[in-house]
Amino acid sequence: PSNWEYSKSKFKFIDLFAGIGGMRIAFESVGGTCVFTSEWDANAQKTYEANFGDTPDGDITKVNEKNIPDFDVLLAGFPCQPFSSIGQREGFKHKTQGTLFYDVLRIIEHKRPSSFLLENVKGLVSHDSGNTLKIIIESLVSIGYQVQYKVLDAADFGVPQFRKRIYIVGFDSNKFQGPARFFWPKPSSKKVGIGKFVESNVQDHSISK
Repeated sequence: PSNWEYSKSKFKFIDLFAGIGGMRIAFESVGGTCVFTSEWDANAQKTYEANFGDTPDGDITKVNEKNIPDFDVLLAGFPCQPFSSIGQREGFKHKTQGTLFYDVLRIIEHKRPSSFLLENVKGLVSHDSGNTLKIIIESLVSIGYQVQYKVLDAADFGVPQFRKRIYIVGFDSNKFQGPARFFWPKPSSKKVGIGKFVESNVQDHSISK
């Protein structure tokens, strides 16, 4: 981003496991500036570039955290993977090694953002009998973050789709005096249908054989 964009932005964030940029749109809409993106899928990269004008970095495991610009908020919709139960004495970082959450953890620990938002499938709550989520939370707490999580359904917030996801938020304990206050959004009782989003008279782009 240009110096003008930096001066106008309220905060800086990075977008990991970015997909086609849904989370970026949300954070830009409230004044954030994206300073780094990572997404390995080639088709998602093309769509992301079309949406935002820049191509994401590829494999997150090969990204050196020292080369990432400073930022305030980390966003990551990382895959759900089981963790090892061995290595109790080596700490939580050892347990997560070999998973993509490990890369999220090492970036957070090195860059020390004020806060983060992690997103995952609802099944993370019960994955590996709850052990996966337990290690994720304990790992984040062990590096000095206050952590909260909740399962939310997109259908309760104006989206015409039942899409339950777990959201994990964290705040750097060194940057907040006392418990960090986070207000989860309140669901609406009014559901939104798909009808008004469906276009009519759309040109057929299918290839006839």
